[in-house]
Amino acid sequence: MNQWQSLTCLLHKSVPEANYALSRVGGVSTFNFPAYDVSIVLSRNAFLVDVVNDSNGRVLMLDSIQNGSYWRTFDVLVFNTWHWWLHTGRKQPWAEVRYGINNAHKDIDRMKAYEKALTTWARWVESSVDPSKTKVFFQGVSPDHMR
Repeated sequence: MNQWQSLTCLLHKSVPEANYALSRVGGVSTFNFPAYDVSIVLSRNAFLVDVVNDSNGRVLMLDSIQNGSYWRTFDVLVFNTWHWWLHTGRKQPWAEVRYGINNAHKDIDRMKAYEKALTTWARWVESSVDPSKTKVFFQGVSPDHMR
């Protein structure tokens, strides 16, 4: 979120007189410069992999990226995983972690979960993104922007 806000702020500052539109629908925010035919979209999926709701509550699906087809429509993709692997207890945003057919756990080692999620994401990028049409970046840690 901070990186998206910083990028949109930098772009607006570079052309302060340009008209822009800002919208949010669900977990997707869009900053658009119509005169330049440029949109900067933030999709709030900090896990990269899917989080689904079922009878057990929110489930982190470490081997699933169903919403990836949406990402294929962009010229540049910048991914960031937030810092979800550090959240435990009440700050844990899921009730269960799943991967594979019969692997469901209330919790698993966070670094193993992070590795599984990043492996799923990397496989998705390799199989779903045409590098001649789309540039992909991964930003793992938010930069400090005091000014």
